[in-house]
Amino acid sequence: MKKPNLSQSVLKDYVDYYDPNTNGCGKQLWFRHFEKIATPQSDVQKLGIYFEYLATGYLRDGDPIPEPQMVYKGTAKEKISADYEKVHESVLLYKKMIEEHGIEIVTKGEYMFHNGCSGISDLRAKFDGEECIIDLKYTSLFDDKFSEYGWHTESLVYKPKLLLQPTHYKYLAKNMLGIDDIPFYFFIFHSKDPEKAKIIKVNIDEAHIQLHEQSYVNKMKKYIDFHYENPDKLEARPSYLRCKECAFKDICPSKTSVPLIEEIYY
Repeated sequence: MKKPNLSQSVLKDYVDYYDPNTNGCGKQLWFRHFEKIATPQSDVQKLGIYFEYLATGYLRDGDPIPEPQMVYKGTAKEKISADYEKVHESVLLYKKMIEEHGIEIVTKGEYMFHNGCSGISDLRAKFDGEECIIDLKYTSLFDDKFSEYGWHTESLVYKPKLLLQPTHYKYLAKNMLGIDDIPFYFFIFHSKDPEKAKIIKVNIDEAHIQLHEQSYVNKMKKYIDFHYENPDKLEARPSYLRCKECAFKDICPSKTSVPLIEEIYY
């Protein structure tokens, strides 16, 4: 078993693990990132993967070609489901945006690596005369203000977990590609309304990049090293609802199938 690289997903899960408000589960983190146990894709993930494949044509080595969900299978009425039909409409809007903005795609699915840290960008492109990274999001949380993963534009500055990705990718691009402060764009598409999309350029202060490198990267890599040698120190934090929805519940010895006692102090 190899130690995981410090990717944005590892970063987010470690942040959740050490955040007392989230109180993430160490067993989930271990199964997902150290043992790298594959989990079934959710319906939401399948839609996003299908969108990205149709939009970019990129497919990771070994991954099957995404297929749309069909309804009325085996009958004369067989057709693509409404949710997947909306994906096709959003892809047409994506292609129009690329064309009208004069964006030139340089690479798709570029693997970036530096000193134990990694990431895979959806697109590296030339936009407004500059090389940049474009990340595609296909989401029902298009204008959600309150979810920590909602994409309401003005609220994003209060959602550090979403901004870990551009920060991490700017750090990787600086060290791997030699591009200081590479422009980073989110292209966000509404999974419920294919006429809605927006482009958000994420400008990150250099102090945040330095903090990411000097604090987050170094600290999280030490956590990875420590837990690789001491997996029992990743604390299982079972709860009824978390375990019920956990992809690893069938193999986890710490799961609970009934509610546990919770305490409050007044």
